[in-house]
Amino acid sequence: MKCKKCGYDDEEKKGTVIFSRYDSEKIILQSTKETIKEAVEEAVSLDANLKGANLECANLKDANLECANLEYANLKGANLECANLKDANLKGANLEYANLKGANLKGANLKDANLKGANLKYAKTRMCTVNFISEEITQAKQFILGLDK
Repeated sequence: MKCKKCGYDDEEKKGTVIFSRYDSEKIILQSTKETIKEAVEEAVSLDANLKGANLECANLKDANLECANLEYANLKGANLECANLKDANLKGANLEYANLKGANLKGANLKDANLKGANLKYAKTRMCTVNFISEEITQAKQFILGLDK
């Protein structure tokens, strides 16, 4: 099926393409893997830089993203349930309305990340770096800092 936005035709080429969050024509990652999850996991295992990747609404449930560089990535509405984001760099990432239920965020850098409406239930957050830039996410701040108890 041909993408109306960028012209990419997945019938022509098999695999997955991930574009930049800032430039819809700039390719961040091109993979022969069939799913976004497989492509992103492969990229992380090869230490690929996913800085600024557009992963909006991506299904990354149970993905192993340990030590991933997702700085400034768009993960709005992404399903990261039970994902391993240990020591991941999520600085400035857009995690608005992302499902992080049960995700491992130990040691993750969430500085300047947008967590508005994100589901952090059961997320493991010990020793992650967080600062908040919006009053709208006070509840998430309290949860991560353990102040909700």
